[in-house]
Amino acid sequence: MIADHLLRLSPHDRYQRFGGHVSDATVTAHALRGDAFRRHFLGAFVDGALRGVAECALLDGLPPREAELAFSVERSSQGRGIGTELFRRMLVFARNRGVARVFILTLAGNRRMRHIAAKFHLAMEAQEGELEGRLQLVAPDYLSVLSEAMGEGGAWVQASVGSVRRVWPPSAHGERRD
Repeated sequence: MIADHLLRLSPHDRYQRFGGHVSDATVTAHALRGDAFRRHFLGAFVDGALRGVAECALLDGLPPREAELAFSVERSSQGRGIGTELFRRMLVFARNRGVARVFILTLAGNRRMRHIAAKFHLAMEAQEGELEGRLQLVAPDYLSVLSEAMGEGGAWVQASVGSVRRVWPPSAHGERRD
């Protein structure tokens, strides 16, 4: 499911998502390289089809813990708030797992990602044609846990956006969503 979404990205959007040209085989390998302890995906579904994916890669190391976030939304679903909602939910997800700082890497020309980063007040720094955005997170509280639980329970984001739910790792009930 995730690989299918990534393979449907336009050449331009795939270039923006991976920071360069990547083959179909590389995209497929990336999507299938699951690690339930360090890599987590949230999917945005429009009319029942996966149209956007957010990835949270928890980095090794001692606390304070860090995570890298990445996003993609298919061209037909862009401009509808899906990327913003995926980002918001992934921030809550990371926060609830004790992540103290998240970062994104994006090409300097990725206008959509820069726009989302600005909405959430990421500190942006230029590095050789790329931008790195960083954000400090606060410790989880009952509202952040409740927010995530409601999202996992199948709450609808907006009628125009569809639902956002975790697609990897499998749910606690053993069903695999990828």
